[in-house]
Amino acid sequence: MNHKLEILKMIEAGKISVEEGLELIEAAEQTERIESDSINEEEQYTYGRTERETLKNFDVALVSCKLNIERSNVEDVTIELLNPQTRELVEKPDWLQFYEEENYIAIKEKRSGSFGDLINFFKDPGENNLFKTIFINIKLPMNLVVDQGKFSSVSGNLSAIGLNGVDFTFKTVSGKVYMTGVKAQVIKGKSTSGSVISEDVKCESGVYGSTSGRLKITGQHGTAKGKTVSGSIEFDGGDEIKEADFSTVSGKIDIKVETPEKYNLSMDSLSGGIDPSGFAVVDKDISGKRRVNVSNRSEDRWIKASTVSGKILFDKK
Repeated sequence: MNHKLEILKMIEAGKISVEEGLELIEAAEQTERIESDSINEEEQYTYGRTERETLKNFDVALVSCKLNIERSNVEDVTIELLNPQTRELVEKPDWLQFYEEENYIAIKEKRSGSFGDLINFFKDPGENNLFKTIFINIKLPMNLVVDQGKFSSVSGNLSAIGLNGVDFTFKTVSGKVYMTGVKAQVIKGKSTSGSVISEDVKCESGVYGSTSGRLKITGQHGTAKGKTVSGSIEFDGGDEIKEADFSTVSGKIDIKVETPEKYNLSMDSLSGGIDPSGFAVVDKDISGKRRVNVSNRSEDRWIKASTVSGKILFDKK
């Protein structure tokens, strides 16, 4: 069945909103990816392996479960399955599948429900017993480095605390993504309708996105990119940032850096406002479009921001 076509017909018929349709499309793609994966076929898990004991690869794909992964005082990777309300340990359900080999760990939430069950879950998650959730808590040894970590969920929240790694991807449809103290070369965080919070991280490249949720980004980035439709973007960075590039349709963009006067600026707003706090002059053309363009302050440092109807704020940290 073409689920995407079915969802588009539901939007056209007024049965669901456009935003609900976007969430369902993302959810359908996520569940299809989980179903197409097979954790019994070894060839699916040959990428990115290493003989170094301190390196591991993770691939976690969930539907409704919540996930937290953190560094802790443990000797080996420890996975706890908890009741989300009481935080008491629970037995592993049949629909939750684990796979571990050498330096690779996979966790897949494989439900037996239909696409209609998924739609009902989004409409009323509290009443849908098929998608009862659990809380997955993964503890990593302090010296463990994650080579590639892919963590995704349809509706569950994803959180990461104090991780060290090379490449992290966190993706959810209606849940929240929360990262704090994470260090990596690349960090990617995306939620369709939930917020993405990236606090006190350190990375060479950070890429964040949400359709209607809020983006909050702090810490040290070499480059940072963020994109939303109606959600706001808050960026609070230091002088290590070489390029920041943020865009929204109607959401507000609030950028703060330690030395605003040292950055080239490229900002534009079709019908919203731009407030550079005295660090640049705002030009306005005959159509009402506002623009800031400064290119003589640095050879390689840029702050870029664009919006259709939102407001852009730029100031000293």
